[in-house]
Amino acid sequence: MEKKLIAEVKQLLRSNSISKVISRRGITRKITYTAPSPGVYTQQWFWDSCLHSLVWSELGERERALQELESLRFGKGDKPFFPHMLFWKKIRNIYWWLFDGLYPTEDYSELIQPPLIGISVKKLLDDGINVEQIRQISEEILNYYKFILKIRAPDDSNLLTIIHPWESGLDSSPKFDLNLTNRRFMRTRQWLRMRTLLKEFQKYDWNQEEMARKSSFRVKCVLTNTLCAWGMESFSSVLDALKMNDEASLMREESDRILQSLIQRCWNEERGLFFDLNVKKQGNEQIHVKTITSLMPLMLKIPKDIKQSLISHLINPKEFWSRYPVPTVSMDEKTFNPRDIPLLWRGPTWINTNFFLWNGLKRHKQIKTAEELAEKTLDLINKSGFREFYNPLTGEGGGAKKFGWSTLILLMNRN
Repeated sequence: MEKKLIAEVKQLLRSNSISKVISRRGITRKITYTAPSPGVYTQQWFWDSCLHSLVWSELGERERALQELESLRFGKGDKPFFPHMLFWKKIRNIYWWLFDGLYPTEDYSELIQPPLIGISVKKLLDDGINVEQIRQISEEILNYYKFILKIRAPDDSNLLTIIHPWESGLDSSPKFDLNLTNRRFMRTRQWLRMRTLLKEFQKYDWNQEEMARKSSFRVKCVLTNTLCAWGMESFSSVLDALKMNDEASLMREESDRILQSLIQRCWNEERGLFFDLNVKKQGNEQIHVKTITSLMPLMLKIPKDIKQSLISHLINPKEFWSRYPVPTVSMDEKTFNPRDIPLLWRGPTWINTNFFLWNGLKRHKQIKTAEELAEKTLDLINKSGFREFYNPLTGEGGGAKKFGWSTLILLMNRN
């Protein structure tokens, strides 16, 4: 079975790979990246590529894994952060006219995505790449982490603030409904808000500091901060290997600060879960919607009592332990939609979030539960193929086909 899975993963990633010669800023270079799903998602997304890199490295193709990250680096140019999208292909569809065409350049977006790139570089190091091959990109990753901490966490909370739902990667999650209370026209209202925020940022001339302080949407997202903390913790090992010991210590300290702030500000003792903070509300009010992000700090060095609480919610068949776990919205939430149509991230199971929780379970030595989650995730692949998401009740695949990061099952299926 493992040989068959390896062959299927390799074939999918190769078929999704895009290579082209690009000229930007007077530099001509061949870039190679993995499109999430060619024909549906053709551009390069930041956190998709970070995850694709993990799988390429697991396949033993470390040079290809590094190419994935190097394309991100070349695409961002002199920007101090990695944009959430790189527009390698000129597309003029309705989506471009509504959204992507609002950015100040046709090269990339002006938003971020969950900053987990540190785990991708650590994976390369663990799998045996020469440390000097990752020195240059590591220096840029270090500057990236420093920049987003400065711009997106300037207050005393030590938590990053996202200024657009897309920055979380969770698009239309019901935790972001906030003032969007008209369920009948939710899709229209969601899309209108996505566009309105981009037009709002035009008024700030896309100045990152202005956007971070004034956006009409400001949320301290538990998933974003958890992946940032995990990314910096992992990245500190890379910096140690590069003999950048002071910088490595800084990354560990910043990672721990985020963890402590998540516990202090986002942990809800009564409910036994973590919740996002709505910065627009006085006192950064918690957003009490049970989504998969409520469980995500399981990936970090959380105290034993919090770990036990999160696991009890995870394995509760009335909440997150469905027939095909883990639904991205708790099944006892009124907004739970197992089919995720027409809005994304409102219920179905996604492989990347399963992978995150699997890592958390392994970290806390919950081996039996981790293995069961991996088995149930593999059942999804066997039943419906590598899809964008899956119905957590039936296992039916939904969204795009041949979806790149669903190949993360390979890592979950290896001992």
